[in-house]
Amino acid sequence: MAQSRRKFLTTGLSLAAGAGLAGLIPSGMGLTSCSTRKNPGDRIRVALIGCRNMGFTNACSFIEQPDVDLVAICDIDKKIREDRMADIQKYAYDKKVVVPKMDQYEDFRKVLERKDIDAVIVATPDHWHALITIMACEAGKDVYVEKPAANSVFEADQMVNAAQRYNRVVQVGQWQRSGLHWLEMVDFIQSEKLGPVSYVDVWRYGGISVPKVPDAPVPAGVNYDMWLGPAPFRSFNPNRFHYNFRWHWDYAGGKMTDWGVHLLDMAMWALKLKQPDTITATGGNIAFPNDDMETPDTLTVEYQFDQVMVVWQNNFALQTNEFGFDHGLAFHGTNGVLRANRNYWEVIPAQVNGIPVTEPVPRNVNAGNDLRLHIRNFLDAIKTRNFETAANIKIGRDVARLAHLGNIAYRTGLTLNWNAETGSFNEQAANHYLKPLYRKPWEINKIT
Repeated sequence: MAQSRRKFLTTGLSLAAGAGLAGLIPSGMGLTSCSTRKNPGDRIRVALIGCRNMGFTNACSFIEQPDVDLVAICDIDKKIREDRMADIQKYAYDKKVVVPKMDQYEDFRKVLERKDIDAVIVATPDHWHALITIMACEAGKDVYVEKPAANSVFEADQMVNAAQRYNRVVQVGQWQRSGLHWLEMVDFIQSEKLGPVSYVDVWRYGGISVPKVPDAPVPAGVNYDMWLGPAPFRSFNPNRFHYNFRWHWDYAGGKMTDWGVHLLDMAMWALKLKQPDTITATGGNIAFPNDDMETPDTLTVEYQFDQVMVVWQNNFALQTNEFGFDHGLAFHGTNGVLRANRNYWEVIPAQVNGIPVTEPVPRNVNAGNDLRLHIRNFLDAIKTRNFETAANIKIGRDVARLAHLGNIAYRTGLTLNWNAETGSFNEQAANHYLKPLYRKPWEINKIT
């Protein structure tokens, strides 16, 4: 076992060697490959790990930045890799952007071996976010990781510890944090023009059926064992793969961690919320009771903070609420209600005896460039070594934790009391959900 491997084990994170693979971090890579402050004119060499959906969207936004070279892509699905190579080249041609020759990889560890790569985009299924991010930090890469930051509370905490230990810039793909109309909304609420806010509605409606299908052979060109990674072994089923992974607890947390982390984050940001005191959840698979989804298609979670109640709802049977929004937030203040979604925000004044108590605020429209601003924020932080990015890993950890606490309340059926000091529930029966049990040879332990 190489010395760098032994050193890595002593820091708290370990990975048993896989068949035909050496240790976690190849000899000579380690901290000596860490990036330092880059000059403003330096180009940033980026690799994409996980090429479907947001991985492709992120890659397109990255290559539009004038100082980025996308030099490698990695995916366990050969067809996806090859398709995305062509898709990215076509997008670059259409946008008149020059991209260098990109190398292809199946195993993300081969990407981390490369000392010429400054940063990685992690857009895998959720259950891989933590390990790849932590290993990338140790390998000296800065990281743009998709939301939710991790698939458990414990993993998210270790991502924060890794970023701090290895002095890495880690931006979570909660790009609403960079949206100008969201920033204006936050400024308005924090100006107290809405008055004290005691209640926030947060919701995402709509969803599609996922009919049950039998297990099937692993598709050609797919490294299914690598796709599973630390998750428990199960026979291949199309409903647990690619997009539909998000409806299964082994890999994700349903609509709560798909959309909830985006929208709950806006409530946490605007009201400076951190950790709730109590969490209660109700729901089930009500809209599609015979579907192949483990996560609930109908869910209501009540989070009680010190002075504020935040309520999350997802419902596959409904398309919009009484406002006509399929997603959004409603902040209930003494002076009115602020309603917001990704398109705009507005204020409906409260009335006393038919007279508005404050001036209405007409719709403030989103400029539509949130993601590009978010990526630019990350790239600038790489050059200046500013670790407090718009959605740094601590922000991502906090809202991922909130989402997972809601899911745990649902799965246990208990009203849970959260102890922020110990990072655990008073109800012991719920605490085993905080840390996943990894499938060998993959391991994750506490990083200090």
